[in-house]
Order: sequence, then structure tokens, then C-alpha cells
Amino acid sequence: MSGPVDVERVVHQIICDILGQTPDELGTEQPLAAHGWDSLASLEGLAVLESELGVALDLRAFHAAHTVRQMADLVAGELTLKANTR
Repeated sequence: MSGPVDVERVVHQIICDILGQTPDELGTEQPLAAHGWDSLASLEGLAVLESELGVALDLRAFHAAHTVRQMADLVAGELTLKANTR
């Protein structure tokens, strides 16, 4: 991944896959709860994001993210932190 746009695209696709929606159906600023984001989807999302993107997300910060964009920002921040500690 080369930048924030790529992170957002990947996070968007992962969340769309979990919710069974297309990127056109689920915008990056729409509340995930309006699209069926519940506790099970959240747990799956956390596991997939951490596994596929190689990050460890803070659980409170993850649950505070209510849109794709907020989750992408959280992941991008963790990736930046990880890159800076190498």
C-alpha cells in the first residue's frame, strides 16, 4: 500500500465484503450501523483488518469508528506508527 487513499480503498472493500454490499452501496462517510454493522460484523471486521493489513488496532478506538473513513484513518495511523518504529 502506498498511501492513505489505498488504505481507505482496502478498508472499504473489506467492510463491504463483510456487510455483503458493494462500494457504491456503502459510502465511506455513511454510518456503518445503518448497513447492518452489528457486534458480529464488528468482530469479523476487526479480525480481518488486523490480519490482512498487519496491524493491531486499539479496541476502544476501533469501536469509536463509525464510518469506513474513520476506520481507514485508524488503520492508516497504525500503519504509520508501525513504519516509524522500524
